[in-house]
Amino acid sequence: MLSGAGRLNYPVISNSVSTPPFRPVVPCLPGLLVLVLAMHGSASGQQTASLVWRGETFPIAVSRGDFSVGDVARAVGLTVSRDTTTGVLTIAAKPGRQLLAGPGTVQVPVDQKIVEISKPVRSDAGVLYAPADFFEKALFPFAGVTGAWDAGERLWTITPAGGPAAERGAPVTLDVAVVHVDPTTQVVLRESTAARFVPRLVESGLQIRWTDRKIVPPFAERRFDDPLVAAVRFEGDAVTVVFRDPTLTAHAYPLTDPDRIVVEVGRLVQSPPIEPAAPPPPVPALTIVVDPGHGGTETGAIGPAGLQEKDVTLQIARRLAAAIPRVVSSRVVLTRDSDSAISLDDRTSLANHEKAGLFLSLHANSSRAVGAHGSETYYLSLETSDQVSQDVARRENLAPAAAAPGSPEANPDLDFILWDLAQSAHINESSRLAEAIQTQLNVVSRTENRGIKQAPFRVLAGATMPAVLVEVGFISHPDEEKQLRSAAFQESVAVAIAKAVGEFFGRRQPAAAPAAGLAVTPSPAPSPGVTPSPAR
Repeated sequence: MLSGAGRLNYPVISNSVSTPPFRPVVPCLPGLLVLVLAMHGSASGQQTASLVWRGETFPIAVSRGDFSVGDVARAVGLTVSRDTTTGVLTIAAKPGRQLLAGPGTVQVPVDQKIVEISKPVRSDAGVLYAPADFFEKALFPFAGVTGAWDAGERLWTITPAGGPAAERGAPVTLDVAVVHVDPTTQVVLRESTAARFVPRLVESGLQIRWTDRKIVPPFAERRFDDPLVAAVRFEGDAVTVVFRDPTLTAHAYPLTDPDRIVVEVGRLVQSPPIEPAAPPPPVPALTIVVDPGHGGTETGAIGPAGLQEKDVTLQIARRLAAAIPRVVSSRVVLTRDSDSAISLDDRTSLANHEKAGLFLSLHANSSRAVGAHGSETYYLSLETSDQVSQDVARRENLAPAAAAPGSPEANPDLDFILWDLAQSAHINESSRLAEAIQTQLNVVSRTENRGIKQAPFRVLAGATMPAVLVEVGFISHPDEEKQLRSAAFQESVAVAIAKAVGEFFGRRQPAAAPAAGLAVTPSPAPSPGVTPSPAR
């Protein structure tokens, strides 16, 4: 059974220091953006383009007419992180707002909305590419800007959403000044009004082209007695700052009050070699999160003699946290280490934040059916194994999900899409882990194999690692309630699960094979009785 609400500082049982809480970075969105996609085709389908933001030029990868999601997002000031297992990009604008995109995405989750695009996002050599309408419908509105695509010019023009339209057609009058302050020369192009421009390096120097205005140049060409700049030459709606030495480089940026463009010319500087830093102290590469179900006012199931599920799960979780590092070198984190409430969503969020390799959620079963006993192990699926599993998941998912105050209501369709992005890559491994755990627990409970089961448990949804939910026994069965209260039985359950974890990693990574010495101790069988299909 799963429930809970609230938030707390998570306890860590570990031989290393836990990472500090995550604090997302809030980027500043640009006031005015110009995205120029000047593509050069190749036989392989790989192309290059440019994105220009306030005079700075960024490279953009292009493949078969689609644009790199990460390149464009970072260029417009968004924060991008990538799940190396699934390839999913999380794009953040500010706390609480995110856009997700992964290979095959057609319905794009944007905050609490779903935006449908014309064709799937795809991965090419580990880079995500998306069609133009992904940016028009999803990414640009998410960033607070609007975009217009000119197919003839192959030019995106990006402006702030809701901002005043720029005056078009009025010519820009220019003045030029050249100032050398060692080791650079600055060419200042003073404008009568700010206008969009595109800088690019050419053979003779750096060229600036105004994209939406005619210009009124002060002269056709003027030469300068400067150590770096030989001349400034106007032609059409462009100006070229001519270098005296072809090995020079330059970059351009706009300034205001007054409006002007500054071209800074200088020599390439070779960075000194960086001394290698001392290696950090070794820490376990693997983190495992153990989740004792319920807590606080959420008692969970209660046995005939008054034993509460929240107490049993915490006691077994502490024993499991001590047993796992004896089998696999790891750092174990508990979602709670006291009688405290914690929401379902926060439990999974902790596992994702800790970059855990496994998520194990512990619970005790309950049934009105006489004689129901033994253990069960579940892994996540949008479909259920049977009607009983569906009823169990429905009751457990009634627990609070800890929506932020004032946040929009949850969107079930969005939840399913988010789950598919996060967990689909781990279903097979979750199934193998569940099977290993159930095999070991069958020895402890002296029951026939009930088989592993599937159900849409919310506490597992969104986990970006193999994740299972373990019902360690029926607290509603008088004999199993006594066993669950016993320290010896709790230890045997913890050892059984730890041994299964060792076997799981032993098959996955032979070098991490389980250590010898953990033996699973069978428990006395419960009193004879009919054992129906389990229910909660």
